[in-house]
Amino acid sequence: MIIGCSNNSRKWQTTQSAINNSFKLQTGDIIVKDKLITDPISWLGHSSVMISDTQIGDFPMPGKDYYTISVNAWLNEPDRKVIVLRYPYFNEKFKEVFLKNVEKYGHGKYRISFFKENDTDFYCSKFVWFLYYKTAQDLGYKLDLDSNGGPIIFPYNFINSSNLEQICL
Repeated sequence: MIIGCSNNSRKWQTTQSAINNSFKLQTGDIIVKDKLITDPISWLGHSSVMISDTQIGDFPMPGKDYYTISVNAWLNEPDRKVIVLRYPYFNEKFKEVFLKNVEKYGHGKYRISFFKENDTDFYCSKFVWFLYYKTAQDLGYKLDLDSNGGPIIFPYNFINSSNLEQICL
């Protein structure tokens, strides 16, 4: 059994810890990488989502469109730290619709968009946010994982979302 961390104090974990415990990861888990001050592309952090229990779906950076990668390869950055978040209502029905949406929207191009609901332009955190937003909408309810509700979703907005629980690895 995996026990969630306290929602009051999210704790960064090493990527090595996440690799060593990757067997605890599940489809739908959101992984947020910390900010890298030495790399301008990483100044805002990075996020991605598990599209299976071993694979990540990612929009990595401008000029690189959506791709899938093994979680261990994606986490192979020894100088980074991560937070793993899970939507507690990610059941089999949610998973079925979620994976259909991964297939449907994974074709998008990497573009920054000021309209979160736009279904053609994606960047790392918007793709993750949109998958959850659209899946909940398809199931007949509203879900917004953006903790501040702005027009752009940043990776760190997931960390403060009251709809997500941290998974300690």
